[in-house]
Amino acid sequence: MDNIEYIQVDKDILDFLKAVFFGSIECPIAAASHRAYRDLNRTIRFGEMPQEQRDGLRSKVTSHFKQEIPAMVEHGVHSQESYDEWHCQLCNEIRLLYRNSGVEFHIGQAQKWVNMTMKYLYICGAYSFKGIFQYLHIPIDNYVFTVAEKELHIPQPKVRWSRWDSYDTQYLAYQKELRLRICGLSPLRWEFKFWLQEARQVIQNDLP
Repeated sequence: MDNIEYIQVDKDILDFLKAVFFGSIECPIAAASHRAYRDLNRTIRFGEMPQEQRDGLRSKVTSHFKQEIPAMVEHGVHSQESYDEWHCQLCNEIRLLYRNSGVEFHIGQAQKWVNMTMKYLYICGAYSFKGIFQYLHIPIDNYVFTVAEKELHIPQPKVRWSRWDSYDTQYLAYQKELRLRICGLSPLRWEFKFWLQEARQVIQNDLP
């Protein structure tokens, strides 16, 4: 389905780039989760919660990933529906963990954490997600909203992605619309290409 262009890269250079981006990758799931957290933590309203407690919540999510992701890969998922069910449960568990600690946390934030963790695990080479990659979700953010409107003619939602709180009617409905309109590529492969295209355009526009 995906037409992938492979290139040869100096291993020392690749290891250096991984270290710069992820830090230590002795535990790839922890490295991917912590990097993904940086992509959404600005949207979390912690109030007066001490940093130690914030770090504890993050560590609990990472520990959960360490259990759930290898188990999902080992047992496999055989359809988009089964992956969606696994993903929904994981997002709801993260949301509940934070809300039970008094933090306003939304499905939109949970999906970003899960989806970016999966994306980073693939990027760093920890998992190939063979037989699963085509089911992986696109991490939803403002860049995706913009490029999906440009390339796929999907109107931008009125509610910010970080404040989505319905898995089915907001988040999954948008993912399904993306799947319907993306042709010839796995959803995450499409995101690799067009998210980067949009990011480059934003950077170019910001140049003096």
